[in-house]
Parts: sequence; structure tokens; C-alpha cells
Amino acid sequence: MSEKNKKTRMRLLSGFANSSGSVRWLVIFLFSTLVGVMNFNRFYTNELAEGETPNFYHYFINEMTGAYAVFVLLPGLFYFFKKFPLQRNHLLVRLPLHLLASLAFGFSHTMLMFFSRKLLYSSFLQEDYNYGHLGYRLVMEYNHQFITYWLIYGVAYFINLFRENQKQKLKTAQLERQLTEARLQALQTQLNPHFLFNTLNMISSTMYDDVNAADKMMASLSDLLRKTLNVSNRQEHPLRDEMELVDLYIAIMKARFQNQLRVKMEIAGETLDDPVPSFILQPLLENAIKHTMENVRAAEIEISSQQKDGRLILSVKDNGSGISTDAHSLSQNGVGLANTSERLEKLYGAAHRLDLRNRKEGGLEVTMEIPLRRAGAERIRLSFL
Repeated sequence: MSEKNKKTRMRLLSGFANSSGSVRWLVIFLFSTLVGVMNFNRFYTNELAEGETPNFYHYFINEMTGAYAVFVLLPGLFYFFKKFPLQRNHLLVRLPLHLLASLAFGFSHTMLMFFSRKLLYSSFLQEDYNYGHLGYRLVMEYNHQFITYWLIYGVAYFINLFRENQKQKLKTAQLERQLTEARLQALQTQLNPHFLFNTLNMISSTMYDDVNAADKMMASLSDLLRKTLNVSNRQEHPLRDEMELVDLYIAIMKARFQNQLRVKMEIAGETLDDPVPSFILQPLLENAIKHTMENVRAAEIEISSQQKDGRLILSVKDNGSGISTDAHSLSQNGVGLANTSERLEKLYGAAHRLDLRNRKEGGLEVTMEIPLRRAGAERIRLSFL
């Protein structure tokens, strides 16, 4: 069997196993009808091929009642199979039980055919149905009823095995998702206090030098915390919501550094509705301001966004001294960058990219790429001078 045929059969089996009960029974009924029609066609055309003149209605009633009699008995068979499955630890006990069940199935099937045919012959053909000696018929019919019983058991077994395997895969996937969400929540919980403590320390040190600036910082921090609480249970939100958090954080930093800090934004309007990890830009912005202020008198920060090749690209640039260590090592150290890297890994896996590189004109550029999901409007240019 080719790989394509195997995949096709697996898709059909998956669709059948995962469908609703009513749909499954409809499929089984249609299959029973097909079996009856095929048997009728085989026996009827065989008679024609041998030069006989067969009675169309006799053959049709006989084969269709045979197929539908199996269909009527299927619920009882499925219940028995589920209650007494053949398992290695009690095979010797249950195998004889299944042999008895096959006898009961054969007897019931033969009697259903007999009585239904008598009724149909009498009602539609106005004649009596002659089944011959019933005892011999029971033995004769059991030859293929025995095979039918085990074929049905085999199909039911493998469908049930497939369904259990799918349930286990789904359960495993749900568990992995829950673990990932728990880990992401833990990362956010770790990140927010880190930001809060740093900001409170900054406000505390500013208070002795400039009470008005400290007051502005407290007001902006209050607004920022209020918005942060609104997104605390969401792993992602639109970029426009993220930029509102960024604006409030910049207001805090500008109150602290005043003319020493200049932030320029170049945000593409079509990216504003694209989902991004909540509070993802703040640690990048905090690192850029912190490390730039350590080396230059005035920090110039640029934040930009764009869509390219089905991806959302976010960038934070500064005019500091850049980095002298390995970018990967740097992204794994410190709460801000390390958490950002791990959150992106948990949310997007290999579909994301986080790069740190020194700019030719001086400073550091941090670029984050994530899968693009939505598009929007015009390009917006903002600058804080």
C-alpha cells in the first residue's frame, strides 16, 4: 500500500472515530446498505450469467434483510465488545464467552432474516417465504456469521484503539499547553515585580532631587499598573495596547531623565491590530535606556514595527556603546532579556527570532520577529522630543 493510500485511510478512520454518534450510525447504515446491494448484484447477475431467470424481488429482499439484520444487532455487539474485551490477562476466560456470543449472534441474525423475509414476502409479494429446514439453515448461515462476528470485532477494536490513542494525544497536548501557560504566567509574574521594583527605586531616588518629577512618575506608574492588571491574564494583545503601555513607561522615564531622553517611534499602522506578547517591549526599552544612560549623556531610543514576508518585526534601537559579549549569552542573563527570550520560545517556538546586534553608527539594535496574524491601516510616525 502506498504512503498516500495509508494517509487517506488514516484520515477516513480519524474522521469516522471522531464524528458524533448519529453521524457514525448513519455511516454504518449506509455501509450496510452498500453491502446488501453488492451481495444482491453478485447473486442476481450470477444467475443471469448462467442463463437463469432469477426473481429480482426475491434476491433483493433476501440480501437487504441479511445486511440490515446485522445492522440491527450491532448495538448489542458493540456493548458486549466494550464490556468484555479480549485482553491477555483473561484471554482464556473471555475467548469461550466470545464463541458463545458468536453463536447467539448467528442465531439472532438467522431468525431476524427468517421472520423479516416472511413478513416482506407476505406483504409485498403475496406469497409465503420458504427458508427450507430451519435447523440446517442455522448451521449453514453460521459459517459466514462466525467470520462476520470476528470482522466486526476487529474493526470495533481498532477504531476504539485509534480513539483512545487520539484521546491520549489530545490529553498530552492539553497538558503541555497548560504547563506552557503556567510557565508563561510564572515568567510574567517574575517580570512585573522586576519592573515595579526598578521603577519604585527610580522614583525614590528622584524624589529627593525633583518632587514634581517624582509625582509625575507616580501618576504614570499608577496608570501603567492599572492597564497591566487588565492584561495580566492574557498572553497576547494587539500591538496598539502594547504601545499604550510603552507610552506610559516612556512618560515615567522622561519625567526622570527629562531632556536626556529622546524616544522616536515609527509604528506601521497596519501592525497595530497584530497580536504581540503582552508587556514584551518594556524590558527591551528598559535595557536600552539603562545601558545607554551609563555611557552617554543623552539617550536616543527608536522603536519601530513593520510587516515583512508574513511576519511582524519589532525593533528597539539605542545610541549607547553596544555590546562586547556574545549576544546569545547576553539574552540569557538578566531578568528582562532572559524572560523575553523564554516567553517568545514558549509562545512561538522556532517560528520566532530575537537578535541583538551592534549598529554601525553606534549603539545596539534588538530585533524581534514573530508570525504575522492580522493586517491593518496606514503608517504612523510619532516622536517624543
